[in-house]
Amino acid sequence: MARAHAQTLRTKVTPNEAWAQLDAQLQRQWARLTARRGGSDPMITESAEPRFVCDAGLGGLARWLRAAGYEAAWTAGIADDALLRAAREQRALLLTTDSLLLERRVIREGTIPTLWLPPWGRAPEQLARVFRELRLRPRTPRCMACGGELRREDKAAVAARIPPRTARWLDLYFVCARCNRLFWHGTHWARITERLRSLGIDETS
Repeated sequence: MARAHAQTLRTKVTPNEAWAQLDAQLQRQWARLTARRGGSDPMITESAEPRFVCDAGLGGLARWLRAAGYEAAWTAGIADDALLRAAREQRALLLTTDSLLLERRVIREGTIPTLWLPPWGRAPEQLARVFRELRLRPRTPRCMACGGELRREDKAAVAARIPPRTARWLDLYFVCARCNRLFWHGTHWARITERLRSLGIDETS
């Protein structure tokens, strides 16, 4: 964002024009990096079980990836070295908005598969870009808080945790196998599903 502001002051263009110019510049940088690696973008096949590690600025994207069925690790304020180490140890694809990080040797040489994303735009639009670039399809939703698997739970077993008004009209519940949070398909989930569908991300995409 600072680079776009500097571009506005230097060239006297509008902020929107500065964003467009910076986007084009960073896309060219990403294309050069891909070419140096032999022209191979990080790809995920339908049979794979992909994992993602998101940089410190992509917490919103991590939550949306989980809602779309993908495990995505995110740590607030994580340093670059720790981020790269996490991606390597987890054998995960790194998602980053940091153009300077692309110059790290482990990324330049393809040791850590990486997808660069523009640092502007909201999380749902970033999600749509990830799905488009990697040719993903939605999977069974995961816990948006931690990415754990959601397992169906008998209503009676979690009755004490269900809000009374919800219990009166809903019988289907899920518990995260990792953090034990309780979930159900209420109005909040309906809004998430509709947002995914509006981005072209649904079971038929």
